This record gives sequence, structure tokens and C-alpha cells, in this order.
Amino acid sequence: MLRLAILTLVFVAWMFPAQAGNFDDTVAAWTSAEDVGVWLKDNFKFDQKRQKIIQKRLKQSGPSGLLVRAPAATFDTPKGYCADAAYFALVSLNTINPEYNARWIFVKNAKGKPNHWVTGFTVDEKLYVMDYGAGSHWKKMIGLHGPYETLEGYADFLASLNIKRFSVGEVKWREMPGSYD
Repeated sequence: MLRLAILTLVFVAWMFPAQAGNFDDTVAAWTSAEDVGVWLKDNFKFDQKRQKIIQKRLKQSGPSGLLVRAPAATFDTPKGYCADAAYFALVSLNTINPEYNARWIFVKNAKGKPNHWVTGFTVDEKLYVMDYGAGSHWKKMIGLHGPYETLEGYADFLASLNIKRFSVGEVKWREMPGSYD
């Protein structure tokens, strides 16, 4: 009887593994920007419902209505919109290596709303951009991009994508004007 109980527990553990750690433990084990990108690519899902909620807040309150999910919450429930993925990347990258100097990049859509948020960081004095928060219509944007000399290089990349209802208005370093949940 005991043998059957042990075998059952082993089988259940094998079939339904527990989530590997929490955000802090997981990021502490990562060693590169690629680790962050792989996790986002494999886990993060764009949530159109959350994007619509944020767009409504922006319409009512302007930039201060922007709401960004804390990275640990994104780790626990890996879905959201572009700023949620960008903040997850920003915090993860700066935790792995503060010399990445990961910061917010704002991409203004010249064709109107929505605009877009991504994370920029440096390696060997070259700019890289991490974007795993674009929706299905903008999926050509998704990935780890670079190296670039400047933000203009990244803007040129975006302009080359030929995405419906998107055109590069401006690409700039920007502080997050909203709040965090």
C-alpha cells in the first residue's frame, strides 16, 4: 500500500511539476539578456483586454493613467500589454547586470493609438532593444533587436517592418509617466 502511495506521488509530481521558484529566485539564476528574452518568449502572452483597460485610463487621465504591472506579478501571471513586458525586462536586466543600464523606450505611433513601450539596454557600448510585449498585429516587432549605435537605428528597423496601422512617429528614452500595480 505504501509503495502504491509513493508511486502515485512520484507520478503526480512528474505530470504536474511545480512552477520553478519565484521571480527573485528565477532572475537570480539568469546570467544574460538572452535568459530574459527566452522566458518572455516562452511565457508572456499579450492581453488585449488589459490593453483596452489601459487605453481607457489614458483617454481619461492622459499619460498619468498608464498602469504597469510589477515584474513579480507578471512572473506569476505572465500576460499583459507592452509596458508590462517592458518593465519585466527592465527590472530583470538591471538585476542580472546593472551595467546593462536598462531603460524605458517610448515608441510613438504616427498613425495614432496605440503607442508602444519597450526596453533598451547596452552591451559593449551598443544599444539593444527587448520587445516581447507587442500584440499579434505587431508581432514583427517581437524579439531581441540590435546592436544599434543609437535609437535612430532601432527606429529605422521599426520603419522597415511595414506593419498595418503603424508608422514610426518618434522613438525616445522616456521615464514611465504612470504608476505601478
